Formats: sequence, C-alpha cells, structure tokens
Amino acid sequence: MKKLLCILIILGLAAAGVGCSSSSGKEDVVYDLKMHHAGPEGHPYYLGAERFKELVEEKSDGKIRIDIFPNNEISAGAKAIEAVQMGTLDIALESSMAIGGFVPEMGVLDLPFLFGNREEVKAVMDGEIGAELSARAEEKGFKVLYYWDNGFRNISNSHKPILTPNDLRGLKIRVPESKIYIATFEALGAIPTPMAFNELFTALQLGTVDGQENPNGHMITYNLYEVQKYFSITNHIYTAEPLIIRGDLFDKMPPEYQQILLDAAREAGEYQRQLSADREADYLKQITEKQVEVSYPELEPFRDAVKPVYDVYRQQYGDLVDRIFEAEASLSEGGEGNA
Repeated sequence: MKKLLCILIILGLAAAGVGCSSSSGKEDVVYDLKMHHAGPEGHPYYLGAERFKELVEEKSDGKIRIDIFPNNEISAGAKAIEAVQMGTLDIALESSMAIGGFVPEMGVLDLPFLFGNREEVKAVMDGEIGAELSARAEEKGFKVLYYWDNGFRNISNSHKPILTPNDLRGLKIRVPESKIYIATFEALGAIPTPMAFNELFTALQLGTVDGQENPNGHMITYNLYEVQKYFSITNHIYTAEPLIIRGDLFDKMPPEYQQILLDAAREAGEYQRQLSADREADYLKQITEKQVEVSYPELEPFRDAVKPVYDVYRQQYGDLVDRIFEAEASLSEGGEGNA
C-alpha cells in the first residue's frame, strides 16, 4: 500500500520535477532535479556545480536532490535552454549568448569590450541591470538563480601573432553561431566562421579555419594548443553564465526551498567565479609551457574597430548599453578603477 501511494504521488507530481522517497517510516516528497553544464571534469563549471549540489542537498536535508550532467552529456547551448523551457531539463548553466535567443535583452552582455574587468562585471551583474535582465528572463519562463562566470575571451590562430586588427585580415576565425560575434569579427577584419564547438578541433586540425576565440581554459582543457601556435590576450568579450531553473517549477516550490536554491546558487557561484578568475593565470602559464606564443596587443585599436557594432546594437538594446557604461564609470569614480 505504501509503495502504491508513492507511485501515485510520483505520477501526480512528475510534471513539476518532483519524486518520492520513504524515510523513517513516512513518505516525504522530494525534488529530483536534472542539471546541465558544459564543463569537463575539473573545469570551474564542474567544480561549481558539485559545490551547488552539495549545498542544496545539505541545506534541504536531502529534500532537493540534484543529478548533474556535465560536459554537454544531454544537451548543449540553445538546445539546453530549450530543454528547460520544455520541461525536459530542470536547471542549466549556459552562456548569455545561448539564453539570448530566448531572452533577447541578455544579448547585450555579448557586446565586444563591454567590460574591462571582473569588478565591472560584478557591479553590473549583481546590481540593478542584472536584476532587470533576470526579470526579463522570468517573463520568458526562466528563473535566474545567479550569474556564474566563463571569463574573458582571447584569440588563437595557427599563422601569426595578432597584435592589431589588421593582423586578423583574411584569417578564418571560428565563432559561435551568434550575430554579435559574427559582426564583431567582421568589424575586426577577420572572416568569421560560425561552427559548433564540438567540430572545432577537427576544423583547426584540417585547416578549415585558421583560429578561434575562447577563454584561456579552452586551450588546455580541449587540447587546442596541439593545433594552434599563437595566442593573443584581447579580452574582447566577457561571457556571463546565467544559472537558470524552470520558472514554473521554481514557483511551485515552497518558499524555503526557493531560498535554499538561491542561497546555494550564490554561494557556489561566488566560489565558481573566484575559481574561474584564479584559473585564468594558471591556464595562461600552461599555454606558454605548451610552446604557444602569447602576445599582449594594445587594445584601443580593437575597441575603435568594433564601434560600428555598437552603432547597430544600441538600437536593439536601447539604453541598456549606456546604463552599463554608466555603472562601470560610477565604479571607477568610487576608487576601484579599471584593469
């Protein structure tokens, strides 16, 4: 009889992502949640997700259980966001670029040279603008638990050091399937080549593309150093990583469970952000040890070259762009300065 009751509860609550278990002679409803992220073992995503799982399960006394699917095991990019929207996935850690297809305002975060350092990122993402973007996500059925980090992106290639935008002319650079990324590299003079990341290594190996752009860690964790000779620190785009949960599921949870998820996402997110920042220097050291030539170009010519991108996208994002720059300027005036 007890088993039958448990089965009925499972069937009745399955759509809400709820399971059933028995403990100490009584039935307790628990939430079994599936979480996706793209990181392989040891990546800051991976370690942050493990910390999040540990905190949630501890704080909820096991009433919220999280099953993590790392390294794009069950989905990737926009498909992962769509899976959350459809209810086949509960939690996803994905880029602002991926969620931007569902929450257009999120795309503003992908503009080139929008952020100069992580202090500016924190001021914007943990402030009014981050809250506003989260509200827009809620309107589309997603709850942002916290903004995690994928760091600043840099450019690698197999031909020469990139010291000025002119050095990019004629180079085929793999970019994500994003209009902003394509526009950015067109403005820089390259030939942007949209391509799924899982096709990148082979494309570099065969010479289908000459280079790519990603955070430092990708050069090591995905062995790109094997097919790339030059790495330029351009910090051209910062990639924010919203940790999202199905809005309808979150809304149905008891308030104390909602707060547990929010608190755990923030605590694990702060850990993941710091880990990501700390790892950048270590990854750069490893890149150098792999006999990849690292260069540090003057960035002002790159910033000047991408101004046409802003001319186009200011129309789409309205005053969001100006407000982000104002928030950064206020931070600088407060004594933090820019990196």
